[in-house]
Amino acid sequence: MAHNSYWYDWGLYGAYPRVAYNSFASASPWSNILKSDDRCDAGFTLIEPRGESVPSPGPIILDNQGDLVWMETKYGQAMDLKVQTYKGNDYLTFWHGSDSGWFGRGYYLMLDSSYNVFKNITAAGNIDGDLHEFQITPQGTALLTAYVAQATNLSAYGVANGQIYDSIFQEIDLETGELIFEWYASEHFAITDSLAPYEEHKGAWDFFHINSVDKDPLTGNYLVSSRYMCAVACIDGTTGQVLWQLGGKHNSFIDLSEGHATDFSWQHHARIHHQNPDDATKALLTVFDNGAYYNKALRRASHSRGLLIDINTQAMTAQLRHGLVAPQNFLVPSQGSVNILPQTGNVLVGWGHHPAWTEYDAATGEVLCDVHLGASHLTAYSRVKSYRTFKSKWVGRPATNPDAVLKVDEEAVYVSWNGATEVAGWLVQSLWDEDDEDKSHAQNEDAKGELFKTEGEETFRYTSDVVQVPKQGFETTIDLTRLEMASHIQVVAVDAKGNELGCSEIINVETGLYLSGKDLPAVAFFKQRLRTRKNSKYDELPQAEASQMGSADDWDHELAWRWENAKGQKTCLGKCVHNISANSG
Repeated sequence: MAHNSYWYDWGLYGAYPRVAYNSFASASPWSNILKSDDRCDAGFTLIEPRGESVPSPGPIILDNQGDLVWMETKYGQAMDLKVQTYKGNDYLTFWHGSDSGWFGRGYYLMLDSSYNVFKNITAAGNIDGDLHEFQITPQGTALLTAYVAQATNLSAYGVANGQIYDSIFQEIDLETGELIFEWYASEHFAITDSLAPYEEHKGAWDFFHINSVDKDPLTGNYLVSSRYMCAVACIDGTTGQVLWQLGGKHNSFIDLSEGHATDFSWQHHARIHHQNPDDATKALLTVFDNGAYYNKALRRASHSRGLLIDINTQAMTAQLRHGLVAPQNFLVPSQGSVNILPQTGNVLVGWGHHPAWTEYDAATGEVLCDVHLGASHLTAYSRVKSYRTFKSKWVGRPATNPDAVLKVDEEAVYVSWNGATEVAGWLVQSLWDEDDEDKSHAQNEDAKGELFKTEGEETFRYTSDVVQVPKQGFETTIDLTRLEMASHIQVVAVDAKGNELGCSEIINVETGLYLSGKDLPAVAFFKQRLRTRKNSKYDELPQAEASQMGSADDWDHELAWRWENAKGQKTCLGKCVHNISANSG
Protein backbone atom coordinates (compact mmCIF):
# COMPACT_ATOMS: atom_id res chain seq x y z
CA MET A 1 0.00 0.00 0.00
CA ALA A 2 1.31 3.45 -0.90
CA HIS A 3 2.80 5.58 1.85
CA ASN A 4 1.13 8.73 0.54
CA SER A 5 -1.92 8.40 -1.66
CA TYR A 6 -1.81 12.00 -2.88
CA TRP A 7 1.77 11.82 -4.14
CA TYR A 8 1.19 8.33 -5.50
CA ASP A 9 -1.54 9.59 -7.82
CA TRP A 10 0.62 12.52 -8.90
CA GLY A 11 3.44 10.18 -9.92
CA LEU A 12 6.00 10.84 -7.17
CA TYR A 13 6.69 7.09 -7.03
CA GLY A 14 6.56 6.79 -10.82
CA ALA A 15 3.74 6.19 -13.27
CA TYR A 16 3.74 2.49 -12.36
CA PRO A 17 5.23 1.96 -8.87
CA ARG A 18 6.59 -1.52 -8.28
CA VAL A 19 7.81 -3.74 -5.47
CA ALA A 20 11.07 -5.69 -5.83
CA TYR A 21 11.79 -8.91 -3.95
CA ASN A 22 14.80 -10.87 -2.82
CA SER A 23 13.41 -14.34 -3.53
CA PHE A 24 11.50 -13.54 -6.72
CA ALA A 25 13.02 -12.00 -9.82
CA SER A 26 10.09 -9.98 -11.16
CA ALA A 27 8.81 -6.74 -9.66
CA SER A 28 5.07 -6.56 -9.00
CA PRO A 29 2.70 -3.58 -8.91
CA TRP A 30 2.72 -1.46 -5.77
CA SER A 31 -0.94 -0.63 -5.45
CA ASN A 32 -2.54 2.37 -3.77
CA ILE A 33 -5.48 1.24 -1.63
CA LEU A 34 -7.56 4.33 -1.08
CA LYS A 35 -10.42 2.55 0.69
CA SER A 36 -11.03 -0.95 2.03
CA ASP A 37 -13.92 -2.61 3.83
CA ASP A 38 -14.56 -6.03 5.35
CA ARG A 39 -17.66 -6.24 3.16
CA CYS A 40 -15.50 -6.41 0.03
CA ASP A 41 -15.41 -9.73 -1.77
CA ALA A 42 -12.65 -12.01 -0.48
CA GLY A 43 -11.63 -13.22 -3.94
CA PHE A 44 -8.38 -12.48 -5.72
CA THR A 45 -8.13 -9.57 -8.16
CA LEU A 46 -7.10 -10.43 -11.73
CA ILE A 47 -5.48 -7.74 -13.89
CA GLU A 48 -3.20 -7.47 -16.93
CA PRO A 49 -1.20 -4.20 -16.74
CA ARG A 50 0.40 -2.88 -19.90
CA GLY A 51 1.51 0.47 -21.27
CA GLU A 52 4.60 2.59 -21.79
CA SER A 53 5.58 2.42 -18.11
CA VAL A 54 5.10 -1.36 -17.78
CA PRO A 55 8.41 -2.95 -18.84
CA SER A 56 7.23 -6.53 -18.40
CA PRO A 57 3.50 -6.87 -19.14
CA GLY A 58 1.64 -10.04 -18.32
CA PRO A 59 -1.19 -11.56 -16.26
CA ILE A 60 -1.21 -10.75 -12.53
CA ILE A 61 -3.23 -11.87 -9.50
CA LEU A 62 -3.35 -9.76 -6.32
CA ASP A 63 -5.03 -10.27 -2.95
CA ASN A 64 -7.23 -7.76 -1.13
CA GLN A 65 -4.21 -6.26 0.61
CA GLY A 66 -2.64 -5.48 -2.75
CA ASP A 67 -0.01 -8.19 -2.27
CA LEU A 68 1.13 -10.27 -5.21
CA VAL A 69 -0.25 -13.79 -5.52
CA TRP A 70 0.97 -14.71 -9.01
CA MET A 71 2.47 -13.05 -12.04
CA GLU A 72 4.00 -14.30 -15.25
CA THR A 73 5.96 -12.25 -17.76
CA LYS A 74 6.89 -14.98 -20.25
CA TYR A 75 3.62 -14.56 -22.16
CA GLY A 76 4.09 -10.85 -22.64
CA GLN A 77 0.99 -8.74 -23.15
CA ALA A 78 -2.19 -10.46 -21.97
CA MET A 79 -5.84 -9.38 -22.05
CA ASP A 80 -9.06 -10.44 -20.34
CA LEU A 81 -7.51 -12.48 -17.51
CA LYS A 82 -10.19 -14.29 -15.52
CA VAL A 83 -11.10 -17.56 -13.83
CA GLN A 84 -13.50 -19.71 -15.85
CA THR A 85 -14.95 -23.18 -15.28
CA TYR A 86 -14.75 -25.97 -17.84
CA LYS A 87 -15.93 -29.53 -17.13
CA GLY A 88 -16.03 -28.84 -13.40
CA ASN A 89 -12.49 -27.45 -13.13
CA ASP A 90 -11.33 -23.87 -12.79
CA TYR A 91 -8.82 -22.39 -15.23
CA LEU A 92 -7.09 -19.07 -15.70
CA THR A 93 -7.89 -17.84 -19.20
CA PHE A 94 -6.54 -14.92 -21.20
CA TRP A 95 -5.82 -13.72 -24.71
CA HIS A 96 -2.23 -13.52 -25.97
CA GLY A 97 -0.97 -11.95 -29.19
CA SER A 98 -0.27 -8.63 -30.90
CA ASP A 99 -2.42 -5.56 -30.34
CA SER A 100 -2.92 -3.02 -33.14
CA GLY A 101 -4.48 -0.45 -30.82
CA TRP A 102 -7.94 -1.25 -32.23
CA PHE A 103 -8.07 -5.03 -32.03
CA GLY A 104 -5.82 -8.04 -31.57
CA ARG A 105 -4.49 -10.97 -33.53
CA GLY A 106 -3.67 -14.00 -31.41
CA TYR A 107 -5.10 -16.92 -29.47
CA TYR A 108 -6.43 -17.87 -26.06
CA LEU A 109 -4.75 -19.82 -23.26
CA MET A 110 -6.23 -21.89 -20.45
CA LEU A 111 -3.91 -22.54 -17.50
CA ASP A 112 -4.65 -25.19 -14.89
CA SER A 113 -4.17 -24.80 -11.14
CA SER A 114 -0.46 -25.59 -11.55
CA TYR A 115 -0.16 -22.76 -14.13
CA ASN A 116 0.55 -25.20 -16.92
CA VAL A 117 -1.10 -24.67 -20.31
CA PHE A 118 -4.19 -26.90 -20.48
CA LYS A 119 -5.44 -25.68 -23.86
CA ASN A 120 -4.40 -23.29 -26.59
CA ILE A 121 -7.55 -22.15 -28.39
CA THR A 122 -7.70 -20.52 -31.81
CA ALA A 123 -10.58 -19.08 -33.77
CA ALA A 124 -12.25 -21.36 -36.32
CA GLY A 125 -11.22 -20.90 -39.94
CA ASN A 126 -8.34 -18.88 -41.25
CA ILE A 127 -8.73 -15.93 -38.87
CA ASP A 128 -7.01 -14.75 -35.70
CA GLY A 129 -8.63 -14.53 -32.30
CA ASP A 130 -9.24 -10.99 -31.08
CA LEU A 131 -8.34 -9.65 -27.64
CA HIS A 132 -11.79 -8.39 -26.66
CA GLU A 133 -13.56 -11.59 -25.65
CA PHE A 134 -13.08 -15.19 -24.63
CA GLN A 135 -16.08 -16.44 -22.68
CA ILE A 136 -16.64 -20.10 -21.73
CA THR A 137 -20.29 -21.18 -21.52
CA PRO A 138 -21.76 -23.84 -19.18
CA GLN A 139 -22.23 -26.04 -22.27
CA GLY A 140 -18.46 -26.33 -22.82
CA THR A 141 -18.36 -23.90 -25.71
CA ALA A 142 -16.44 -20.64 -26.03
CA LEU A 143 -17.45 -17.24 -27.37
CA LEU A 144 -14.73 -15.19 -29.04
CA THR A 145 -14.35 -12.12 -31.22
CA ALA A 146 -12.39 -11.53 -34.43
CA TYR A 147 -11.76 -8.86 -37.06
CA VAL A 148 -11.40 -9.39 -40.80
CA ALA A 149 -10.70 -6.80 -43.53
CA GLN A 150 -12.95 -6.91 -46.58
CA ALA A 151 -13.85 -4.72 -49.56
CA THR A 152 -16.97 -2.58 -49.07
CA ASN A 153 -18.79 0.26 -50.78
CA LEU A 154 -17.83 3.37 -48.82
CA SER A 155 -19.11 5.92 -51.32
CA ALA A 156 -21.09 7.55 -48.51
CA TYR A 157 -17.73 8.62 -47.11
CA GLY A 158 -16.25 9.64 -50.46
CA VAL A 159 -14.24 6.45 -50.91
CA ALA A 160 -14.82 4.61 -54.17
CA ASN A 161 -13.10 1.33 -53.40
CA GLY A 162 -12.98 1.06 -49.62
CA GLN A 163 -12.35 -1.59 -47.03
CA ILE A 164 -13.76 -2.19 -43.59
CA TYR A 165 -12.68 -4.29 -40.65
CA ASP A 166 -15.73 -6.44 -40.12
CA SER A 167 -16.57 -7.40 -36.54
CA ILE A 168 -17.11 -11.13 -36.05
CA PHE A 169 -18.00 -13.37 -33.17
CA GLN A 170 -17.88 -17.15 -33.07
CA GLU A 171 -19.09 -19.87 -30.76
CA ILE A 172 -16.84 -22.92 -30.90
CA ASP A 173 -16.79 -26.31 -29.20
CA LEU A 174 -13.82 -26.30 -26.82
CA GLU A 175 -13.34 -30.05 -27.02
CA THR A 176 -13.27 -30.38 -30.82
CA GLY A 177 -12.70 -26.82 -32.06
CA GLU A 178 -15.83 -27.18 -34.22
CA LEU A 179 -17.53 -23.95 -35.27
CA ILE A 180 -21.07 -23.80 -33.86
CA PHE A 181 -22.13 -20.26 -34.79
CA GLU A 182 -20.56 -17.32 -36.62
CA TRP A 183 -21.84 -13.78 -37.06
CA TYR A 184 -20.66 -10.81 -39.17
CA ALA A 185 -21.70 -7.28 -38.19
CA SER A 186 -21.75 -5.98 -41.79
CA GLU A 187 -24.55 -8.43 -42.67
CA HIS A 188 -26.90 -6.96 -40.06
CA PHE A 189 -25.86 -3.33 -39.44
CA ALA A 190 -25.68 -0.46 -41.89
CA ILE A 191 -22.24 1.05 -42.06
CA THR A 192 -23.75 4.53 -42.09
CA ASP A 193 -25.23 3.90 -38.61
CA SER A 194 -21.74 4.07 -37.13
CA LEU A 195 -21.20 7.00 -34.78
CA ALA A 196 -17.43 6.81 -35.07
CA PRO A 197 -15.53 9.15 -37.40
CA TYR A 198 -14.34 7.64 -40.65
CA GLU A 199 -10.66 6.87 -40.28
CA GLU A 200 -8.52 4.23 -41.88
CA HIS A 201 -6.15 1.97 -40.02
CA LYS A 202 -3.82 0.14 -42.37
CA GLY A 203 -6.20 0.76 -45.26
CA ALA A 204 -9.49 -0.25 -43.61
CA TRP A 205 -12.13 1.32 -41.37
CA ASP A 206 -13.43 -0.27 -38.17
CA PHE A 207 -17.07 0.85 -38.38
CA PHE A 208 -18.62 -1.40 -35.69
CA HIS A 209 -15.93 -2.39 -33.17
CA ILE A 210 -17.26 -5.41 -31.32
CA ASN A 211 -15.83 -5.51 -27.80
CA SER A 212 -17.92 -8.08 -25.94
CA VAL A 213 -20.26 -10.99 -26.56
CA ASP A 214 -22.35 -12.92 -24.04
CA LYS A 215 -24.94 -15.69 -24.36
CA ASP A 216 -28.32 -15.53 -22.68
CA PRO A 217 -28.62 -18.81 -20.72
CA LEU A 218 -32.44 -18.75 -20.92
CA THR A 219 -32.98 -17.96 -24.61
CA GLY A 220 -29.76 -19.02 -26.33
CA ASN A 221 -29.52 -15.58 -27.95
CA TYR A 222 -26.36 -13.48 -27.93
CA LEU A 223 -25.67 -10.06 -26.44
CA VAL A 224 -23.17 -7.99 -28.43
CA SER A 225 -21.59 -4.65 -27.54
CA SER A 226 -20.70 -2.35 -30.45
CA ARG A 227 -18.51 0.53 -29.31
CA TYR A 228 -18.90 2.51 -32.53
CA MET A 229 -22.67 2.05 -32.75
CA CYS A 230 -22.88 3.10 -29.08
CA ALA A 231 -25.32 0.23 -28.69
CA VAL A 232 -25.85 -3.19 -27.17
CA ALA A 233 -27.75 -5.61 -29.42
CA CYS A 234 -29.52 -8.94 -28.94
CA ILE A 235 -28.69 -11.39 -31.73
CA ASP A 236 -30.97 -14.33 -32.56
CA GLY A 237 -29.07 -17.52 -31.68
CA THR A 238 -30.33 -19.29 -34.80
CA THR A 239 -30.69 -16.73 -37.58
CA GLY A 240 -28.24 -14.03 -36.49
CA GLN A 241 -30.90 -11.35 -36.90
CA VAL A 242 -30.94 -8.32 -34.61
CA LEU A 243 -33.88 -8.82 -32.21
CA TRP A 244 -33.51 -5.54 -30.33
CA GLN A 245 -31.04 -2.77 -29.67
CA LEU A 246 -30.37 -0.80 -26.51
CA GLY A 247 -28.90 2.65 -27.22
CA GLY A 248 -27.52 3.94 -30.50
CA LYS A 249 -29.41 5.32 -33.50
CA HIS A 250 -32.03 2.59 -33.46
CA ASN A 251 -32.80 2.11 -29.78
CA SER A 252 -35.73 -0.30 -29.27
CA PHE A 253 -36.61 0.55 -25.67
CA ILE A 254 -38.70 3.09 -23.81
CA ASP A 255 -36.31 4.68 -21.32
CA LEU A 256 -37.99 5.02 -17.91
CA SER A 257 -34.99 6.90 -16.47
CA GLU A 258 -35.23 10.15 -18.42
CA GLY A 259 -32.79 8.87 -20.99
CA HIS A 260 -30.09 7.72 -18.58
CA ALA A 261 -30.58 4.00 -19.28
CA THR A 262 -29.93 4.39 -23.02
CA ASP A 263 -27.60 7.39 -23.35
CA PHE A 264 -24.38 5.41 -22.83
CA SER A 265 -21.64 5.81 -25.45
CA TRP A 266 -18.39 4.17 -26.58
CA GLN A 267 -19.18 1.41 -24.07
CA HIS A 268 -17.54 -1.91 -23.18
CA HIS A 269 -18.27 -5.25 -21.52
CA ALA A 270 -22.03 -5.89 -21.74
CA ARG A 271 -23.40 -8.85 -19.78
CA ILE A 272 -26.90 -10.25 -19.23
CA HIS A 273 -28.14 -11.57 -15.86
CA HIS A 274 -31.47 -13.18 -14.96
CA GLN A 275 -32.74 -13.00 -11.40
CA ASN A 276 -35.76 -15.19 -12.17
CA PRO A 277 -34.80 -18.28 -14.18
CA ASP A 278 -38.45 -18.78 -15.14
CA ASP A 279 -38.86 -15.38 -16.80
CA ALA A 280 -36.64 -14.68 -19.82
CA THR A 281 -38.37 -11.38 -20.55
CA LYS A 282 -36.84 -9.61 -17.56
CA ALA A 283 -33.11 -9.19 -17.23
CA LEU A 284 -30.40 -7.05 -15.70
CA LEU A 285 -27.75 -5.75 -18.09
CA THR A 286 -24.36 -4.58 -16.85
CA VAL A 287 -22.46 -2.25 -19.17
CA PHE A 288 -19.34 -0.12 -18.80
CA ASP A 289 -20.28 3.30 -20.16
CA ASN A 290 -17.08 5.06 -21.21
CA GLY A 291 -18.87 8.25 -22.23
CA ALA A 292 -15.65 9.28 -23.96
CA TYR A 293 -13.72 8.61 -27.14
CA TYR A 294 -10.10 9.46 -27.94
CA ASN A 295 -11.39 12.40 -29.97
CA LYS A 296 -12.42 14.94 -27.32
CA ALA A 297 -15.08 16.37 -29.64
CA LEU A 298 -16.97 13.06 -29.35
CA ARG A 299 -17.18 13.02 -25.56
CA ARG A 300 -20.76 12.66 -24.37
CA ALA A 301 -20.34 12.61 -20.59
CA SER A 302 -18.40 14.24 -17.80
CA HIS A 303 -17.49 10.88 -16.23
CA SER A 304 -17.64 7.16 -17.01
CA ARG A 305 -20.17 4.86 -15.33
CA GLY A 306 -20.68 1.24 -14.40
CA LEU A 307 -24.30 0.70 -15.44
CA LEU A 308 -26.90 -1.71 -14.06
CA ILE A 309 -29.95 -1.53 -16.33
CA ASP A 310 -33.21 -3.43 -15.83
CA ILE A 311 -34.85 -4.33 -19.14
CA ASN A 312 -38.22 -5.86 -19.95
CA THR A 313 -38.30 -7.30 -23.46
CA GLN A 314 -42.05 -7.79 -23.35
CA ALA A 315 -42.95 -4.22 -22.41
CA MET A 316 -39.74 -3.01 -24.14
CA THR A 317 -38.72 -0.78 -21.26
CA ALA A 318 -35.32 0.02 -19.81
CA GLN A 319 -34.66 1.54 -16.39
CA LEU A 320 -31.36 2.52 -14.81
CA ARG A 321 -30.87 0.82 -11.45
CA HIS A 322 -27.39 2.22 -10.77
CA GLY A 323 -24.88 4.44 -12.55
CA LEU A 324 -21.71 3.82 -10.57
CA VAL A 325 -19.10 6.57 -10.80
CA ALA A 326 -15.48 6.44 -9.64
CA PRO A 327 -14.75 8.43 -6.46
CA GLN A 328 -12.35 10.49 -8.59
CA ASN A 329 -14.95 10.94 -11.39
CA PHE A 330 -12.81 9.23 -14.02
CA LEU A 331 -13.65 9.82 -17.67
CA VAL A 332 -12.18 6.80 -19.43
CA PRO A 333 -11.68 6.91 -23.24
CA SER A 334 -11.29 3.15 -23.67
CA GLN A 335 -11.59 -0.28 -22.04
CA GLY A 336 -13.32 -1.04 -18.74
CA SER A 337 -15.51 -3.72 -17.15
CA VAL A 338 -18.46 -4.29 -14.83
CA ASN A 339 -18.89 -7.53 -12.87
CA ILE A 340 -21.43 -8.75 -10.35
CA LEU A 341 -19.44 -10.82 -7.85
CA PRO A 342 -21.23 -14.12 -7.14
CA GLN A 343 -20.03 -14.55 -3.56
CA THR A 344 -21.24 -11.20 -2.22
CA GLY A 345 -23.39 -9.68 -4.94
CA ASN A 346 -21.08 -6.64 -4.91
CA VAL A 347 -20.36 -4.85 -8.16
CA LEU A 348 -16.74 -4.53 -9.31
CA VAL A 349 -15.94 -1.82 -11.86
CA GLY A 350 -12.57 -1.85 -13.61
CA TRP A 351 -11.66 1.53 -15.08
CA GLY A 352 -9.68 0.17 -18.05
CA HIS A 353 -7.57 2.95 -19.50
CA HIS A 354 -7.32 4.35 -15.96
CA PRO A 355 -5.46 1.66 -13.94
CA ALA A 356 -7.92 1.37 -11.06
CA TRP A 357 -10.91 -0.61 -9.81
CA THR A 358 -13.73 0.10 -7.38
CA GLU A 359 -16.05 -2.28 -5.55
CA TYR A 360 -19.59 -1.16 -4.68
CA ASP A 361 -22.45 -2.37 -2.55
CA ALA A 362 -25.00 -3.52 -5.14
CA ALA A 363 -28.02 -2.38 -3.17
CA THR A 364 -26.91 1.12 -2.18
CA GLY A 365 -24.08 1.96 -4.60
CA GLU A 366 -21.79 2.67 -1.64
CA VAL A 367 -18.06 2.54 -2.40
CA LEU A 368 -16.54 -0.31 -0.39
CA CYS A 369 -13.04 -0.66 -1.82
CA ASP A 370 -11.08 1.60 -4.16
CA VAL A 371 -7.64 0.73 -5.56
CA HIS A 372 -5.25 2.47 -7.97
CA LEU A 373 -2.53 0.61 -9.83
CA GLY A 374 -0.68 3.61 -11.19
CA ALA A 375 -0.53 7.39 -10.98
CA SER A 376 -4.09 8.45 -11.85
CA HIS A 377 -3.08 11.96 -12.94
CA LEU A 378 -0.82 10.51 -15.66
CA THR A 379 -3.47 8.33 -17.31
CA ALA A 380 -3.87 10.68 -20.27
CA TYR A 381 -0.42 9.53 -21.42
CA SER A 382 -1.38 5.82 -21.51
CA ARG A 383 1.48 4.95 -19.18
CA VAL A 384 -0.45 2.13 -17.45
CA LYS A 385 -3.78 0.48 -18.26
CA SER A 386 -5.57 -2.81 -17.64
CA TYR A 387 -8.26 -3.91 -20.12
CA ARG A 388 -10.64 -5.54 -17.64
CA THR A 389 -10.61 -6.29 -13.92
CA PHE A 390 -12.10 -9.43 -12.35
CA LYS A 391 -12.35 -10.90 -8.87
CA SER A 392 -12.62 -14.64 -8.29
CA LYS A 393 -11.88 -17.52 -6.01
CA TRP A 394 -8.78 -19.36 -7.15
CA VAL A 395 -6.65 -22.20 -5.80
CA GLY A 396 -3.12 -22.25 -7.17
CA ARG A 397 -0.81 -25.24 -6.67
CA PRO A 398 2.35 -24.46 -8.65
CA ALA A 399 4.42 -27.23 -10.17
CA THR A 400 7.51 -25.28 -9.11
CA ASN A 401 9.21 -25.20 -5.71
CA PRO A 402 9.21 -22.31 -3.23
CA ASP A 403 11.98 -19.76 -3.77
CA ALA A 404 14.22 -18.98 -0.81
CA VAL A 405 17.23 -16.66 -0.68
CA LEU A 406 19.52 -16.49 2.34
CA LYS A 407 21.20 -13.14 2.97
CA VAL A 408 24.20 -14.21 5.02
CA ASP A 409 25.11 -10.70 6.15
CA GLU A 410 21.54 -10.08 7.34
CA GLU A 411 21.15 -13.52 8.95
CA ALA A 412 17.76 -13.73 7.32
CA VAL A 413 16.10 -15.86 4.68
CA TYR A 414 13.54 -14.48 2.24
CA VAL A 415 10.96 -16.90 0.88
CA SER A 416 8.05 -16.80 -1.58
CA TRP A 417 6.16 -19.15 -3.87
CA ASN A 418 4.72 -17.59 -6.99
CA GLY A 419 1.10 -18.65 -7.46
CA ALA A 420 0.72 -20.75 -4.29
CA THR A 421 -2.55 -19.75 -2.62
CA GLU A 422 -2.69 -22.32 0.20
CA VAL A 423 0.50 -21.41 2.07
CA ALA A 424 -0.18 -20.37 5.69
CA GLY A 425 3.36 -20.50 7.06
CA TRP A 426 7.01 -21.24 6.45
CA LEU A 427 9.14 -23.79 8.28
CA VAL A 428 12.95 -23.58 8.27
CA GLN A 429 14.59 -26.99 8.61
CA SER A 430 18.20 -27.97 9.22
CA LEU A 431 19.53 -30.85 7.15
CA TRP A 432 21.96 -33.17 8.84
CA ASP A 433 24.25 -35.76 7.42
CA GLU A 434 24.97 -39.02 9.25
CA ASP A 435 28.67 -38.13 9.58
CA ASP A 436 27.91 -34.78 11.21
CA GLU A 437 29.92 -34.31 14.41
CA ASP A 438 26.87 -33.11 16.36
CA LYS A 439 24.76 -36.23 16.98
CA SER A 440 22.29 -34.48 19.29
CA HIS A 441 19.80 -34.07 16.43
CA ALA A 442 19.46 -37.84 16.19
CA GLN A 443 18.07 -37.95 19.73
CA ASN A 444 15.78 -34.96 19.08
CA GLU A 445 12.17 -36.17 19.06
CA ASP A 446 11.45 -33.70 16.23
CA ALA A 447 14.20 -35.12 14.03
CA LYS A 448 13.06 -36.93 10.90
CA GLY A 449 15.21 -39.60 9.32
CA GLU A 450 15.66 -41.14 5.86
CA LEU A 451 13.68 -38.38 4.21
CA PHE A 452 16.13 -36.57 2.00
CA LYS A 453 18.60 -38.08 -0.40
CA THR A 454 20.71 -36.66 -3.19
CA GLU A 455 22.51 -38.43 -5.98
CA GLY A 456 25.55 -36.19 -5.80
CA GLU A 457 28.14 -35.37 -3.20
CA GLU A 458 25.85 -34.91 -0.22
CA THR A 459 23.44 -37.26 1.52
CA PHE A 460 21.15 -35.84 4.20
CA ARG A 461 19.52 -38.39 6.48
CA TYR A 462 17.96 -36.15 9.13
CA THR A 463 16.02 -32.94 9.32
CA SER A 464 15.12 -30.91 12.36
CA ASP A 465 12.80 -27.94 12.61
CA VAL A 466 14.51 -24.62 13.34
CA VAL A 467 11.69 -22.08 13.32
CA GLN A 468 8.20 -21.66 11.85
CA VAL A 469 6.63 -18.30 11.01
CA PRO A 470 3.31 -17.25 9.46
CA LYS A 471 3.23 -16.19 5.82
CA GLN A 472 3.39 -12.41 5.46
CA GLY A 473 2.33 -11.05 2.09
CA PHE A 474 3.98 -12.40 -1.04
CA GLU A 475 7.49 -12.56 0.42
CA THR A 476 8.18 -13.47 4.05
CA THR A 477 11.37 -12.51 5.87
CA ILE A 478 12.56 -15.05 8.45
CA ASP A 479 15.07 -13.85 11.04
CA LEU A 480 17.72 -16.49 11.72
CA THR A 481 19.68 -14.51 14.32
CA ARG A 482 20.93 -16.69 17.19
CA LEU A 483 19.18 -19.79 15.87
CA GLU A 484 21.05 -23.08 15.94
CA MET A 485 21.29 -24.58 12.47
CA ALA A 486 23.23 -27.18 10.56
CA SER A 487 25.45 -26.31 7.61
CA HIS A 488 22.50 -26.58 5.22
CA ILE A 489 18.86 -25.56 5.49
CA GLN A 490 15.70 -25.65 3.46
CA VAL A 491 12.42 -23.78 3.79
CA VAL A 492 9.15 -25.73 3.72
CA ALA A 493 5.73 -24.31 2.87
CA VAL A 494 2.94 -25.48 5.18
CA ASP A 495 -0.82 -25.01 4.91
CA ALA A 496 -3.27 -24.01 7.65
CA LYS A 497 -3.38 -27.61 8.93
CA GLY A 498 0.40 -27.95 9.04
CA ASN A 499 0.67 -30.12 5.93
CA GLU A 500 3.88 -29.69 3.97
CA LEU A 501 3.21 -28.34 0.47
CA GLY A 502 6.68 -27.93 -1.00
CA CYS A 503 10.36 -27.40 -0.21
CA SER A 504 12.87 -24.83 -1.37
CA GLU A 505 16.33 -25.52 -2.72
CA ILE A 506 18.85 -26.68 -0.10
CA ILE A 507 20.92 -23.66 0.97
CA ASN A 508 24.48 -23.55 2.30
CA VAL A 509 24.29 -21.46 5.47
CA GLU A 510 27.84 -20.12 5.15
CA THR A 511 27.69 -19.02 1.51
CA GLY A 512 23.97 -18.62 0.82
CA LEU A 513 24.38 -20.69 -2.36
CA TYR A 514 22.14 -23.50 -3.51
CA LEU A 515 23.50 -26.99 -3.15
CA SER A 516 22.16 -27.84 -6.60
CA GLY A 517 24.34 -25.16 -8.20
CA LYS A 518 21.37 -23.22 -9.54
CA ASP A 519 21.58 -19.45 -9.76
CA LEU A 520 19.68 -17.39 -7.24
CA PRO A 521 16.48 -15.86 -8.71
CA ALA A 522 17.65 -12.33 -9.51
CA VAL A 523 20.90 -13.58 -11.05
CA ALA A 524 19.04 -16.10 -13.20
CA PHE A 525 16.66 -13.39 -14.39
CA PHE A 526 19.49 -11.01 -15.18
CA LYS A 527 21.42 -13.62 -17.14
CA GLN A 528 18.39 -14.66 -19.16
CA ARG A 529 17.46 -11.10 -20.07
CA LEU A 530 21.05 -10.26 -20.90
CA ARG A 531 21.37 -13.30 -23.16
CA THR A 532 18.09 -12.50 -24.89
CA ARG A 533 18.96 -8.82 -25.29
CA LYS A 534 22.40 -9.63 -26.64
CA ASN A 535 21.25 -12.31 -29.07
CA SER A 536 18.14 -10.54 -30.36
CA LYS A 537 18.33 -8.09 -33.24
CA TYR A 538 15.51 -6.05 -31.75
CA ASP A 539 15.19 -3.54 -34.57
CA GLU A 540 14.80 -6.35 -37.12
CA LEU A 541 11.89 -8.03 -35.35
CA PRO A 542 8.39 -7.73 -36.85
CA GLN A 543 6.63 -4.79 -35.24
CA ALA A 544 3.93 -6.97 -33.66
CA GLU A 545 6.51 -9.23 -32.01
CA ALA A 546 8.69 -6.35 -30.87
CA SER A 547 5.70 -4.65 -29.25
CA GLN A 548 5.24 -7.62 -26.96
CA MET A 549 8.83 -7.40 -25.77
CA GLY A 550 8.81 -3.70 -24.89
CA SER A 551 11.16 -1.10 -26.30
CA ALA A 552 14.94 -1.47 -26.22
CA ASP A 553 15.02 1.30 -23.61
CA ASP A 554 12.53 -0.65 -21.50
CA TRP A 555 14.78 -3.67 -21.62
CA ASP A 556 17.81 -1.69 -20.52
CA HIS A 557 15.82 -0.10 -17.70
CA GLU A 558 14.55 -3.48 -16.54
CA LEU A 559 18.05 -4.98 -16.61
CA ALA A 560 19.33 -2.11 -14.49
CA TRP A 561 16.44 -2.64 -12.05
CA ARG A 562 17.13 -6.36 -11.77
CA TRP A 563 20.88 -5.86 -11.50
CA GLU A 564 20.41 -3.68 -8.45
CA ASN A 565 18.40 -6.49 -6.90
CA ALA A 566 20.96 -9.08 -7.95
CA LYS A 567 23.96 -7.35 -6.36
CA GLY A 568 25.45 -9.48 -3.66
CA GLN A 569 23.81 -12.66 -4.93
CA LYS A 570 26.66 -14.87 -6.03
CA THR A 571 26.57 -17.41 -8.79
CA CYS A 572 27.54 -20.94 -7.84
CA LEU A 573 30.25 -22.19 -10.16
CA GLY A 574 30.87 -25.50 -8.42
CA LYS A 575 29.91 -28.97 -9.47
CA CYS A 576 26.16 -29.33 -10.01
CA VAL A 577 24.38 -31.71 -7.63
CA HIS A 578 21.21 -33.43 -8.83
CA ASN A 579 17.87 -32.40 -7.39
CA ILE A 580 16.52 -34.21 -4.37
CA SER A 581 14.67 -37.29 -5.52
CA ALA A 582 12.12 -37.48 -2.68
CA ASN A 583 10.22 -34.76 -0.85
CA SER A 584 9.30 -34.91 2.79
CA GLY A 585 5.57 -34.76 2.09
